[in-house]
Amino acid sequence: MALKKIAISFLLAFLFSSSAFANDQNEPFFKSGDAQCSIWGYASFTVGPEQDFMGAPIRARTSCTYKKFSFFMENDLSGLDSRIPANYITQAWVGYNFGKEGLIGNFFSNTTVRAGSLITAGGLYLPPAFMAISIESPNNPFQPFGYGIQFETKIMPSLTFVGDITGATGPAFNDPKRFDRTETSQRLIWDAVKDNETGRPKLQLSVSNQWSNESQRIAFGAMYRATKDFDLYGGIYRSDEHPRGGKTSIGNGGYVLADYKLWSMEGHKLDLRVMGMFNKTVGDTDYTSYSAGPSLILPKEGGYGRFGGSSVSINLSHSNTKTTQGPEITDNAIMTRVRIFF
Repeated sequence: MALKKIAISFLLAFLFSSSAFANDQNEPFFKSGDAQCSIWGYASFTVGPEQDFMGAPIRARTSCTYKKFSFFMENDLSGLDSRIPANYITQAWVGYNFGKEGLIGNFFSNTTVRAGSLITAGGLYLPPAFMAISIESPNNPFQPFGYGIQFETKIMPSLTFVGDITGATGPAFNDPKRFDRTETSQRLIWDAVKDNETGRPKLQLSVSNQWSNESQRIAFGAMYRATKDFDLYGGIYRSDEHPRGGKTSIGNGGYVLADYKLWSMEGHKLDLRVMGMFNKTVGDTDYTSYSAGPSLILPKEGGYGRFGGSSVSINLSHSNTKTTQGPEITDNAIMTRVRIFF
């Protein structure tokens, strides 16, 4: 049974994290001199209309550092469920950091070079899965994973650049098609306004680009922390797809998402947040959706150790889909997600 496979994969991921490391998800399980390693992970289980309880993703993340060298690997075990395409190694790279000092005066500081299986610069258009607020993700035109080399640097303290050259970014880690073509992507992030007390970005703007001889994708993103309890996110993109031997298509889309902490239990033991999102795509398929719903979250500062950040979310959505010379479909759905950090 699929549900049994999900349970087995979650158990494997939990054992992989090991109870010996249960104090904090960033606590190293090995430390000796300049070397240290840590492991943590997360699992998201979702149920929706005409869908059994499905685990996607279920990931264990291993990171090691030695002086200026680093290693990172992310394993996705959700493919043990036959309904989910297997991609057991999403990331596996080695990196070298040149130090916090600028390479040219005060410019190009905290520069890192990575090589291996990477999450591309374009793939960062949306936050990683463990940070996803809504159950149904906004449309993302970018492919996230590929084999290649990546360069990341702070051009200035408030301006970060990430760029890479990879093979094909659609196929799984063990698919020979990953070497069929060359792609490149870039992302520029500007911390336009920072909070004076915490130093965290209050207004962050970004532009992302991904190019190959079969596609051209560009997007703009924004994040605004209006108050300590209210966050706004948004993005727009344009995608020009011209695959060899396939159909050319142009698509545009975007989303706006609001996330608000409505209530917090005394002692930071439980948070209640509410989310609302508008998501839109225009092209061969026109898609419009509205979704909203609450989340109960175990705050990281609540003393839950590795389980901090775990949550239960419910989303109610209304969507309309219309294809060129095809049917128009209107749908109303309720989805539930359980996300567990370990």
